[in-house]
Amino acid sequence: MIRIEQLTAGQGAFQLGPIDLDLAERAYLTILGPSGSGKTLFLEACMGLLPTGAGRVWLDGRDVTGIAPEQRHISYLPQDLALFPHLDVRGNILFGAERRRMDRHHVQSRLDDLTDLLALQDIIDRRQVTTLSGGEKQRVALARALLQEPRLLFLDEPFSALDATIKRQLQVKLREINQQLGVTILHVTHDQEEAFMLGERIAVMIDGRIRQIGERDDIYYRPATLDVARFLRNQNIFDVTVEEVLDGGSLRLGGEIALTAPGRPALKTGQRLAAGIRSEEVVVIRPHKPIGPELQENLFDAVVEDILAFGGTHTLSIRLQAHPVTIEAELPNCALRDLGYAIGDELRVCLRKTSLWLVPEQAPAGRREVSDDQL
Repeated sequence: MIRIEQLTAGQGAFQLGPIDLDLAERAYLTILGPSGSGKTLFLEACMGLLPTGAGRVWLDGRDVTGIAPEQRHISYLPQDLALFPHLDVRGNILFGAERRRMDRHHVQSRLDDLTDLLALQDIIDRRQVTTLSGGEKQRVALARALLQEPRLLFLDEPFSALDATIKRQLQVKLREINQQLGVTILHVTHDQEEAFMLGERIAVMIDGRIRQIGERDDIYYRPATLDVARFLRNQNIFDVTVEEVLDGGSLRLGGEIALTAPGRPALKTGQRLAAGIRSEEVVVIRPHKPIGPELQENLFDAVVEDILAFGGTHTLSIRLQAHPVTIEAELPNCALRDLGYAIGDELRVCLRKTSLWLVPEQAPAGRREVSDDQL
């Protein structure tokens, strides 16, 4: 469908790329990254709105790198929505289709379908778009983009200004659009929940480069770099060294904390790494409670230092007794109520071996890092 090869672009001192990316027909890819990471710049470069320094853009096997944006037939929903205040709601929705001189009867039929899909019945005849709410404006802009029957839709932070309820409703609509209309979607966002909810695959962009791309669980539970791990709010990260490759291929790690971790073929004794585990993967165990064999490794006595409430979950700040390390464990409210923990209570925690991830340590300038293929 769309293939990006070694694409680069610049804006002031910021440099994007080089980026390689393939997006199949009917796919939904979210590009997730912090503000200022180059996500909008990437979309604009792919669309031809911004000069590229190098690389190629292919659509359906055709090189469109030098073709004008309007000839690429990519529908685009920008952050500011770009609704025209001098046109009414219907005129805004019809604008692109009329410029392309699409068949009027076909356009009306499609407009009727989109009115139902996006629940526009109450606003389709509104004369002034300035009277629309944020969610209504988003639906109008989305209808305008879809009316032209795009095979490829670019979305740039489409829900960043909406409240949580309206945002969730429109996110569900986007899933319907992708599945029912077969539109291929490339969606950039800084919202991690949105990215994981919508994207079949996720690409993480940091400082103008795609640092990792893969399925949801690969990105969430197996970050490829420390930058990705930290951006995805991994709080439990430890500096470790490979001390021994055990029988069966597991690793014995030392350093800040003693751990047993799954083996990696290329790792050798003495290599320095970062090890981590997500806070919701930490297993909290009552003292003196019998535990199964799967929790016997990486088991630590600890003390609760603090408890923080976050709506439907609580985060326990836990100090390990055998190591100078404090970790975080996230529990649903019901689990914390059942366990009954308070600050100062003793407990045991298991950093489950199968939940640990390993990445190269962050190398100081001038020192070579372990490459991804070595892991």
